[in-house]
Amino acid sequence: MTKTPETLELTGTIANHQGTTSGVETPMMPAPVVIATPQEIRTGSVLVKSDVRLPDSAGFESKRFGPWRLLTKADGFEVERALSEAGWHFFFMVPQIAFGALSVKPNKAIRAALKKVFVAVEKQGFNALEIAEVTAKGILGLHYVKVVVHARHVKNSPFLRDLDPYYVPRGVWNGKGVLRRRAEIGRMIKGI
Repeated sequence: MTKTPETLELTGTIANHQGTTSGVETPMMPAPVVIATPQEIRTGSVLVKSDVRLPDSAGFESKRFGPWRLLTKADGFEVERALSEAGWHFFFMVPQIAFGALSVKPNKAIRAALKKVFVAVEKQGFNALEIAEVTAKGILGLHYVKVVVHARHVKNSPFLRDLDPYYVPRGVWNGKGVLRRRAEIGRMIKGI
């Protein structure tokens, strides 16, 4: 079977349109993604994981930086104040996280250092970070960049970690444990 121009146009239209519940088709237009550059990363910048939902009342503008979002036109103090006004909490973790990277190009060096920082923050279970220091040095044609951050956590609850309802503490004595331990001690005494 040969395809006629009418069927080609129809298949092209179906592939480029998305049906809605009202029966009217609208063209699929991807949302424009604004990507941040390493030059926009500076002291005081706040990055939040892309899947974190921030309150609409805070009105943050952001740019995508890999799996994270860079909050533009706001530093850590402004973000904390806006979240506090919205009733949210922006936790600050005291130990700094510092990583460095060496590369031929300065952009690659800062990206490599930030990737290491992102992994460390995610490993600790936090969803945001604040840049404390970015230092760049040139060594024999190579670029060394050191990034120092503080892990932050955005949450609408005043508790950093919620209690897990399925958590069973280990090593805590209960009735069965007392009886089992008494039986073990009794066997040890009889065996002497």
